[in-house]
Amino acid sequence: MAAPAMITTIDDFEAEYRKGIGYVMPARGSREASLDNIQRFGDGVGDYNPLYRDPAYGAQSPYGSVIAPPIFIYGASLGIALAINGNIDGRRLSSSYFPMNYAGGTIEFKRTIWPGDRISASEEIIDIHRKHSDRIGDFVLCEAGINYHNQRKELVATKTTLMARYQNLGGGRTIQYDREKKTQVIEESPDPLVYERERCGADTRYFEDVTVGDEMPPLHKGTYTVTELFLFTHGVVGTRRSPRAALEAEESKDLGGGGRYDAEHARNRRNMPGQFDWGPQRVCWVAQMATDWMGDDGRLLKMETRVRHPNVVGDTNTLFGKVAAKTAVGDEHLVELDVYNENQAGLATVEARITVALPSRAA
Repeated sequence: MAAPAMITTIDDFEAEYRKGIGYVMPARGSREASLDNIQRFGDGVGDYNPLYRDPAYGAQSPYGSVIAPPIFIYGASLGIALAINGNIDGRRLSSSYFPMNYAGGTIEFKRTIWPGDRISASEEIIDIHRKHSDRIGDFVLCEAGINYHNQRKELVATKTTLMARYQNLGGGRTIQYDREKKTQVIEESPDPLVYERERCGADTRYFEDVTVGDEMPPLHKGTYTVTELFLFTHGVVGTRRSPRAALEAEESKDLGGGGRYDAEHARNRRNMPGQFDWGPQRVCWVAQMATDWMGDDGRLLKMETRVRHPNVVGDTNTLFGKVAAKTAVGDEHLVELDVYNENQAGLATVEARITVALPSRAA
């Protein structure tokens, strides 16, 4: 049987992707929120919040138990499959023609994830949007919707995913962005920073004590290493070994982390200047910034994220944020946070508007 014809132009890719709008992929894969998996997820993200890993601490919390962080849904699925290929036969697509990068999206959190819950995800193709960038030329944003359910068929979270597809720059050319050190950030190992992180925790942060413009304590993630890439890949995403056909098709000897470990593959097939992160990894950092700030009594409700620039091994990352707005809606006391990750050049590589609910002294 002849191999299906390859798609080689952005116009043809857009047309083929558009044919799949409305297609729903049945739920596949799942992840149990066992204590081991929750802790492994925290290892991958670099979040050692005791509410998510220490049973003794959890027993004294408002939940009476350890819980999974809201962004644990990524442990079940990053929700990117249909935003990458749509309903197109994967044999017709190659990164030699079309690299892809995670561009962000919106997540709404509906329910607490309890120990023993099993989270699964179903995806639907929503739309495709044509854009232009001075860095990569014409590209498309592929949009998919994801619903996350637990084993009781309860809706845990919803998500829209945006994935950028663009024509390979060719010739080993890489995406240009500012990496030259311009700030006072100090290169540090991420490991001790995980242990030394301070958070609101059991000290209740009340709605009345928050003022618009308040700065959030920075979250120092240190210098991005291959170990950080490894921990996220294996602690959150999970990987399988690659068959020979996949390695040959991608011209790589190491497709670990979707090819992120192979510097040559990253350069030639993904137009990255080196080994690079998963975009969702920085989304998890943004979520940690919010949960650290709101404390055990707060609830993470919504995140709108934009992944704007690459993050490669050797970049040093710090998250900053401030209170953007606060409002009372019925019995809910809501605070909106503007959070961003900055590299050593002072470039914001991911930005987010986050909504959390805080307890009120008047309640």
